Amino acid sequence: MPGEGAPREAVGGGRPGGDRGRHPAIARVCFHLNGIFLLCWAVYLAGPDVSGILATSRQGAGYRIFYGAFFLLHFVLAATGIIALFVVIIELHAERPVRGFPGVIMALALPVASFLYFAARYLLQVRHWLEG
Repeated sequence: MPGEGAPREAVGGGRPGGDRGRHPAIARVCFHLNGIFLLCWAVYLAGPDVSGILATSRQGAGYRIFYGAFFLLHFVLAATGIIALFVVIIELHAERPVRGFPGVIMALALPVASFLYFAARYLLQVRHWLEG
């Protein structure tokens, strides 16, 4: 029988229809972290920072815990994205098909875009303080 005694990876990758590409676990982690990050952004947008839509205060402990965790999530997502990018580059360099690249790029782009937003917001606040 052809392929008998050969490892599963050598014969179609052990998947029906042949090898369509590896999906590294770190890329799946990036995908799930992207979802958590976007959920946190939705909570942020629904919070008191959006033109006073909700009448909640910024003084509560829950608010501080959420924003501390949200800030930490930026670093976790960026670090995971960098590690995943290296894994994907290694897989591509070894000429192995790999899936999950869009999720890895999003894991790098989301915290960068978010940091730019918060930096611009902070600079506008400083400008307001200096003018007022």
